Amino acid sequence: MIVSAFSLVASVVLMIVFASRRGDGVHMAYAHMGLAALVAVSFAASFFKANTALRTSGASQSAIAATTSRYVGYVWGWGAACLLTVYATGVLSWREWLHFTVAALVLSAASLIFATMLQRDADAGRDDAALLKLGNLLAKIMLVGMIAAIVGFLVDGKMVRFLNPRFTDWAANNVFFFGAVSLAAITGYALKHKQH
Repeated sequence: MIVSAFSLVASVVLMIVFASRRGDGVHMAYAHMGLAALVAVSFAASFFKANTALRTSGASQSAIAATTSRYVGYVWGWGAACLLTVYATGVLSWREWLHFTVAALVLSAASLIFATMLQRDADAGRDDAALLKLGNLLAKIMLVGMIAAIVGFLVDGKMVRFLNPRFTDWAANNVFFFGAVSLAAITGYALKHKQH
């Protein structure tokens, strides 16, 4: 867990460095994008491993759902940290950064609180059908929303805005896009392998 926390902190620091060096050339923007993609894949791969291990061990639905919600919270939290450190510090300037950062923080906190509620049930050896049903519904909504976001970013050309120095939201777009990819993979995998 300490290694994972260190890796996340290191990734945020590197995201700041790459964003701040965009003036050195477009290769820095590509490095920023590549790192965002790597973090997204890492989140998803780590979740797949944890989810599979829980299902194999015969863990309760609450324990499995808690892990899903926890990872969703991690992704939102990482996104908020990336936005905060790049835009609040003035490394890049973007008018809407605060709104999106607050939204990501709220979603992260809500996901982690929901995970805690589910884990409490798991630890007590019970499953709350209503809570699990809500979690399943939220996962479906998030999956659809993230797929729509991914398509929207590609159609609107937001993933190539870094090519024009006039646009300063390119770093946020990398975080949003690959965060959405990670969340879609996590929720999609969770729904596909959901216990019945």
